[in-house]
Amino acid sequence: MKPIKIFKCIIRRILALFSIKVVKLTPMEIVLFKLDRKGVDIKNLNALEVFGYIGTWHTLDYARMVKSLDVWEIDPECERFLRSNLPMANIKITDSFEEIKRTDRKYSLIVVDNPMAIYGKNSEYCEHFELFPNIFRIMQDECTLILSVIPKVEEKDREKYPYLFNKEHLKHREQFYSTNHPQNLTFQEMSNTYLKYASESGFKIEWFFTQKRSFIYYLVIKLKKL
Repeated sequence: MKPIKIFKCIIRRILALFSIKVVKLTPMEIVLFKLDRKGVDIKNLNALEVFGYIGTWHTLDYARMVKSLDVWEIDPECERFLRSNLPMANIKITDSFEEIKRTDRKYSLIVVDNPMAIYGKNSEYCEHFELFPNIFRIMQDECTLILSVIPKVEEKDREKYPYLFNKEHLKHREQFYSTNHPQNLTFQEMSNTYLKYASESGFKIEWFFTQKRSFIYYLVIKLKKL
C-alpha cells in the first residue's frame, strides 16, 4: 500500500475512534473562509443579496456573519418566507434591475445568485448581464462582488436543463463577454469583461477567485474605487 493511502487510512481510523464527524462546508462557507484568509473583515460588511427568493440556500451561510443585510426580491409571495428565514435582514420586495438604478444605499458585499439563463416577463434578462454597469453605483469604495457564473455546460447538464445554452442564451453570452465561443469560457476571459466594466465605472479589480458549486461557480471579485 502506498504511504499516502496508509496515512489516509490512519486518519480515518483516528476520526472513527473518537467519533469525530468531518463537517462538509458549503461552497459559500468555503468562499467566506477564503475571504477571511485574504483579509476581508466579514463582520463589518454591509451586504446585499440581489435576488433573494425565499432566503434559504447560501444566504443563511453568511446572513448572521455580516454587519447588515439587505435582500431584494421581486415576488411578493416570497416575502413571508424571507422574513421568517432571515429575521435579521431588511427585506424589500422590488424589481432588482430597477432598484439598482434608484437606491442611494451602498454596499461592501454584493451577492448576485441570478437565474442562469433567459428570464423575465418578456424574456428581457439573461444571467446577471443587465445589472451592469449600474451595479457599480451601489458599491462602497471597497466592495466584494460574488457572481454566479457558468464557464461551460456538459452534455449531461444540458439534458437536465434544456433551456441552458440555447440559441438566445448563447447570443446574450456572446455579446456580454465579447466572444465567439460563448459556450466555453475561461475564468480569465470572464474576468476580463468585469475588469472592463469596472474600469469604465472608476473601479479596479484587486483580485478574484472562483469556487465550484456544480456546473455553476461563484466568481468572487474584490473591487476598489480608483
